[in-house]
Amino acid sequence: MEKYKTKIDEILEKIFNMRTINKRITKESLNQNNEKLKKIYELLEKPCENKKIIHIAGTNGKGSTATFLENIFFAAGYSVAKFTSPHILQFNERILVNKEMISDEDVVKYCEAVMNVLEKNRLQINFFEITTFVALLYFKEKNPDFIFLETGLGGRYDATNIVKSTIAAITNVSFDHVALLGNSLYEIADRKAGIIKDGELCIYAQNLGELEEAVKRETDNSVNVLKKYKNLQVELDNRNYKTVVKITENKNLEKTFVLPLFGKFQANNFLIAYEIAKIYEIGDKAIQNGVSQISLAGRFEIFSQDPTTILDVAHNEDSVKVLTENLNELFKDDEVIFILSILGTKNIVTIFEKILGKNYKIFITSLKEVTYGLSADEIKKNLEDSNISTKNIIFEDDILEAYNKVKEMVLKKDNSYKAIVVCGSFYEIAKFKNLFL
Repeated sequence: MEKYKTKIDEILEKIFNMRTINKRITKESLNQNNEKLKKIYELLEKPCENKKIIHIAGTNGKGSTATFLENIFFAAGYSVAKFTSPHILQFNERILVNKEMISDEDVVKYCEAVMNVLEKNRLQINFFEITTFVALLYFKEKNPDFIFLETGLGGRYDATNIVKSTIAAITNVSFDHVALLGNSLYEIADRKAGIIKDGELCIYAQNLGELEEAVKRETDNSVNVLKKYKNLQVELDNRNYKTVVKITENKNLEKTFVLPLFGKFQANNFLIAYEIAKIYEIGDKAIQNGVSQISLAGRFEIFSQDPTTILDVAHNEDSVKVLTENLNELFKDDEVIFILSILGTKNIVTIFEKILGKNYKIFITSLKEVTYGLSADEIKKNLEDSNISTKNIIFEDDILEAYNKVKEMVLKKDNSYKAIVVCGSFYEIAKFKNLFL
């Protein structure tokens, strides 16, 4: 077993270092890369070509939606596979079959298979693209009934879009990765809707004109679940950190589902999964049984009750807005202390405007060790250059030092602080969790 541990470390280091290969900015270079991905897919003998694949795109909520689907279909007796990104603690988290992570041995096996094809044909692709092919090869071997495939970035030119899907699902569209996806909601929606192929059914969950138009350009067969279930009621269980969803399908029938995830926005993600489950005639009991089994790291995750510590991967303007709305349900602004760091690729100004507008106490830490990560001082300079006041912010590179200081503040009885929120990036959550392994 030890030889595989060494081997997996070596091969993961190799593919991690390929993160920035072939930055695709122009439409021409995107199309060229698409053709290359199709060629590699053919060289790998088109894994999962004829499988039932639910392809999921969207700015936020993709991982939650994929996990709703995974658990519901598994509870209904189907074998299931799920591909999501990024991981938090371990690469293997990205690739699951029947809710079990791919083994280290299989990571090595399929990474080597992909790398051999690349080297033999003198082709180069990036980390995420390699990982996508690894997942598809693994799923081909395991032969699940359903595959739930989350896009990495956008959709139309994403590596996951080389497969033919059965249903396309789009959670929502908002501003993120604008340098790659476009500076308007129209452009971003067009990229997301690019996962719709051959006029297939598209299920989406947003009343946004740009998204509705983008979907209609790709297919005549679509369902906006927010319109279909317009009488939806959502209540938050503040005591147990759960979300109660009530669906009225006709005047006499109201169904209630309890989600073990906290946040009204999770109802939208659940509705997509619910609608797809109904297409495959999955009963309400299996839906609730499946949903009840969900545990999703970094999605308003209650890491500790003493003191209350919440981990959330909110990392763009829209997800930070949703996070603050969640916090409003539980705490006053002066009861919350944030620990966060943000990648240099993000719109730091809009994210901080959402947080600073709430008058939270904030500790900024460093992610300098990861790609595009910034030190606390670099974030401080970005804020000052944007004329954003830093008077309510403490800059501390060391996340453990920051947490210890914050914990001491919250546990004191002579102030208003009641909760700690760690957020800003998947990497920030991973770094924090690794402190306690």
